[in-house]
Amino acid sequence: MKIIVFDFEVFKYDTLLGVKIVDNNGVQTYQTWSLEEIKKFYYEHEDDIWVGHNNQEYDSLIMQAILTDKNPYLRSKEIIENNLRYKSNTPKYQYDIIKEHFGSLKSIEAAFGKNISESEVDFDIDRPLTEEEKLLTESYNRDDLDQTYENFIAVKDEFSVRTDVIREFNLPLTCLSVTGTQLAEKVLHAKSIPDIENMVIEPKIFPSLQVKNEEVLDFYKTEKFREKDSGKNKLTINLCGVEHKLGSGGIHAAKKCYHTEWAYYFDVSGYYNLVMINYDLLPRSIPQEYVEFYKHMYYEQLELKKKKMFQKRRVYKIILLAVFGAMNNKYCKFYDPYKGGLVTIVGQLFLVDLLEKLEGKIDLIQSNTDGVIAKPLPGVSDEELLAIIDEWQERTGFTLKLEKIYDIHQRDVNNYMYKDDKGNIHTLGEAIKYYGNWDNVLLENSYNSKEPIILHNCIVEYYMNKKLPEEVVFENVRTLRLFQYIPKKLSFDWCEYETKDKYSGEISKQPLQNVNRAFAYNSDEVQGMIYKYKQDKDGIKKAKVSSLPDSVFIYNNEILSEEAINKIIPKIDYQYYIDRAYERIIEFRNLPIIKDLKI
Repeated sequence: MKIIVFDFEVFKYDTLLGVKIVDNNGVQTYQTWSLEEIKKFYYEHEDDIWVGHNNQEYDSLIMQAILTDKNPYLRSKEIIENNLRYKSNTPKYQYDIIKEHFGSLKSIEAAFGKNISESEVDFDIDRPLTEEEKLLTESYNRDDLDQTYENFIAVKDEFSVRTDVIREFNLPLTCLSVTGTQLAEKVLHAKSIPDIENMVIEPKIFPSLQVKNEEVLDFYKTEKFREKDSGKNKLTINLCGVEHKLGSGGIHAAKKCYHTEWAYYFDVSGYYNLVMINYDLLPRSIPQEYVEFYKHMYYEQLELKKKKMFQKRRVYKIILLAVFGAMNNKYCKFYDPYKGGLVTIVGQLFLVDLLEKLEGKIDLIQSNTDGVIAKPLPGVSDEELLAIIDEWQERTGFTLKLEKIYDIHQRDVNNYMYKDDKGNIHTLGEAIKYYGNWDNVLLENSYNSKEPIILHNCIVEYYMNKKLPEEVVFENVRTLRLFQYIPKKLSFDWCEYETKDKYSGEISKQPLQNVNRAFAYNSDEVQGMIYKYKQDKDGIKKAKVSSLPDSVFIYNNEILSEEAINKIIPKIDYQYYIDRAYERIIEFRNLPIIKDLKI
């Protein structure tokens, strides 16, 4: 069986199919403008696996139109302009990379540092293409094929797990095209229950729960956590000296701008899985036989972990993890909003239970959904702490993984970093999450970073390795991918690059692509900015692209070659990145901005 990476370019009078054929002999590229040859190629490869980027929402629908002698251009316009959405069973076996990694192919090209290739030929041109236009389109199509193939290689482990799930549970190969949630629905034989949102489940006080705080119990028993108006579905309480917020989204608490040399990280392994298993909170749409199978898979994957059978464990975890996230999604067969809400709040209640027992024993740093970071107060021994934890585990049926972590720097509950006992750095949060996680663009989704990744590196290196931003910037000065912004048109109609002469004040504009690459601009003469425009009934609306420096320049060609690097470096305002890094560093210390901040 071969892999067929495919991509269509559709014009009013011409349609191009481009493919990469991947088998044991290597990779071959094939392109054709002939609708008859497209049909012939499809039927020759009907039983192969077809891979694309957004193919299920576009390319597969174009293929279906061609095979049924429908006009591919009209089908394309229906998809783009009328938001046509329906399932195509052509090709039979297809895998869409965008299902797990949502974002445009051009954004991914940009993040990889490649040429951001957008078509130079108008797709709505009202005549057949010239030979020159066809050659330009073929080149553009090959760029897209190359990137899609590279994306497939980047996620080949995910693809491998998907095929392993199909084999493990004897599912048809057509399941390559479904989402992870739909895969779990098939494995667990879930069936939607009409009107389930009105099938009320009363909150239950479980015998193993020992919460003393009456306000918390009232919040639970009177179902205030379900109320959606005026913030009534949140409760604020003080636990272990830190303000906690409880609600439908989970429990959250943190000391702001906090640092400590070490602490314990108590992490409840598979928390929501166990809440659902131990307290009968799996969706009612799963038949009882498969509720038992879910439980079996959970405990089996723990055994697989001990045996270091990691690939098979991943197969089970794909199914286990898909259920809770879909319980509040009315388009999923796991939809069961009453039980979904109870899973979240019951999990919080047991965490409150634990924290009440630890009151006066710990210096609490943060609580977040399924874990706690804390350290014993002076005079409290580790043994005393462990005795409380052991009692809680035995009573509730949950298992806490206790890990000692070091050099913790916390901005808030969602942004913190620390080292483990092996010296590995761990980061969480929008400000720092791409530190060390940007090279494989697809797996890390780093093409979605709002600001350049060099800023993530500067923050983490400052706190974890005592390096100033100046050092980090100049160590990486030639790795241009770290410094790029990727501005996008998104829901606007078009983008323009506007430059202003600093001496004359003269303004000039040039149209831009939908996706672009920008850098902070080091120019004494020109100031540049990207603006987005939208036409509506009230006229044209103009908006500056957010998160950009005060002046940028555009460079949409590749930035990986020595020639490109040498050309661009003199134009980049590296001081901007240093200054911005200091601003972000300060966020973790809650101090005024100070240049050359002492560590």
